[in-house]
Amino acid sequence: MITEMKKIPVTADSYPFQAAAKRCEFDKIGYIEDEYFMSGTANIYTETDEDHHVKPICENAPYTTRVLVRRPADTARFSGNVVIEILNASAMMDIDRMWVNTWQYLTRNGDIYIGVTSKGHVVDTLKRFDPERYEAINWANPMPDRKAPVGGLFSFLPQFESGLYWDMQVELAKLLRTDDELNPIRAYGKPYLYLLGWSQSGSYMSRILQSFAYQPKNMENGPLFDGYLEAGADCALAPINAYEPKATDGRMMGGGAVPVSEVLLSKEPYIAINTESENRGANWAGDADLPDYKFRTYQIAGTSHDSYYNMITYYEGHLHDDAKKYGCELQFSGAEGEPLDTPYEYMFQAALRNLYVWVREGVPAPHAPKIDTVMAGEKDFDALALMHKGPKMKYENRKDLFGNTTGGIRMAAMDYPVGRYQSHSIRSDGSFDPMFGTVFPFSAEQLTAMYGSLAHYRELVEQSAQETIAQGFLLREDKEAYVDRTVAMAERRGLK
Repeated sequence: MITEMKKIPVTADSYPFQAAAKRCEFDKIGYIEDEYFMSGTANIYTETDEDHHVKPICENAPYTTRVLVRRPADTARFSGNVVIEILNASAMMDIDRMWVNTWQYLTRNGDIYIGVTSKGHVVDTLKRFDPERYEAINWANPMPDRKAPVGGLFSFLPQFESGLYWDMQVELAKLLRTDDELNPIRAYGKPYLYLLGWSQSGSYMSRILQSFAYQPKNMENGPLFDGYLEAGADCALAPINAYEPKATDGRMMGGGAVPVSEVLLSKEPYIAINTESENRGANWAGDADLPDYKFRTYQIAGTSHDSYYNMITYYEGHLHDDAKKYGCELQFSGAEGEPLDTPYEYMFQAALRNLYVWVREGVPAPHAPKIDTVMAGEKDFDALALMHKGPKMKYENRKDLFGNTTGGIRMAAMDYPVGRYQSHSIRSDGSFDPMFGTVFPFSAEQLTAMYGSLAHYRELVEQSAQETIAQGFLLREDKEAYVDRTVAMAERRGLK
């Protein structure tokens, strides 16, 4: 039960972790960013059967977490769409990756964004960033005498209980549909609610669907969420609590030895985006338009889990300085090539538009081809196993004559490449970074032989962009920026 939603003042010296207002120039675009501390009590659950039904093993444990709200200053601008991002905790800090990839569309469209701290693992970072501001944050473990788990995909920290999250999220979603005084967006009217998650947070979305969304008490006023947009993940379930990590069956983008077709049943429209870093592990069965199964798989070729934009460019300026406060250096770790810089965030914005139309107008999102896969050669097994931290992979992405992946959603950078795009990097110590990709640029001479001039390259990119708009994977209003970004890649590599 949520008992308090306390707005925390913002000053020049005290502001939210991962604040977006300055970076995204909210004062110029008419947006406001607020941070709330949401307090209340939550149950901790355990699974009761193979269908992932749950029951409480501890009731009414106290918590305080944080909620970021980014909204139009003028309520009349509100689109009716509220996106709730499960802030990613994999790096032991809150990462608002879905915001980073879609904020330009969200703010143009008049949407409200809400980011929710989803795990106690980030508490230390918050308090190192600003100990006074975040003193009240509390994810304390109410059952510390349980036997510590063995194994698991993520670090086990006994002082925190990740299982507190489920009631936090469910109760917040229900609150946002009411006129209750605790609702921070009650002045904006009736919303459509969309749940978003990146990477590990995608497994949270699977858990919400499997164990909570369709409980009768959570559907009394309609669906818990109207739609879902997941990225960088598969259909693995997040552990129901901190002491039961095997709920994931040891998977999260770690499959691929056998091409198991994964299904995530959702009665509401659900779109899953994958980059080349995950598409073999996230081996979705395919699209569906059934009454109880509405699903799209979008796989974007020429991409990696992290991109130059969402790991480096977005954080340039004060956010990069903020990162240093908690001991994080945002940089490309590869020892060869250059950081992969294909502009895939524009496909995220189109996917979000497709989801809105599917939910609000009943027009199903466009289908996309999957990335092509082939049997991997024996020499590739060990590298792929290291990259995916799982059994030796049997499947690899099919490559064209340039060494680039075929199939999937095609960016202009793939139709007209200016390098060989690789979905991982090799660090100076020889180890793999499976998250941040590498581009091996073509020489200026090769680019000239292929495209003639930069002016002609722009013509080709313009044509490709028009085709992508027609297919539904690029927004018309993003075309100019998308083309400029793509052409700039060729110009940096010497095409004139």
